[in-house]
Amino acid sequence: MSDLNTTFAALANPVRRQMLDDLLHGSKTVKELSHHHDMTPGAISQHLKVLEEAQLIKRTVKGREHHCELATAGLDPMLEWAERHKAFWQQKLTSFGAYLEKQGDGDG
Repeated sequence: MSDLNTTFAALANPVRRQMLDDLLHGSKTVKELSHHHDMTPGAISQHLKVLEEAQLIKRTVKGREHHCELATAGLDPMLEWAERHKAFWQQKLTSFGAYLEKQGDGDG
């Protein structure tokens, strides 16, 4: 299973985020994914390897073509982390809002 650091490291790079965006519309070959990027095939392959290790894509081989598609397992650690922080801040903001309302009630 992918961990949080691996997921964030994979998503930190704009080339890899663009590749994931390209895959939102369905499976693509490695060649199709490389069209937006002026890089060597080796560099493209390295980016895809990082995304695979983070479990953000799945690669299958059909003949001589490598096809990539989105995978969701790598997002789970990030989503769990984000939900914990969202809940924390929502509670803090709710408390702060209640405090401000109480302060406003005393002014009238």
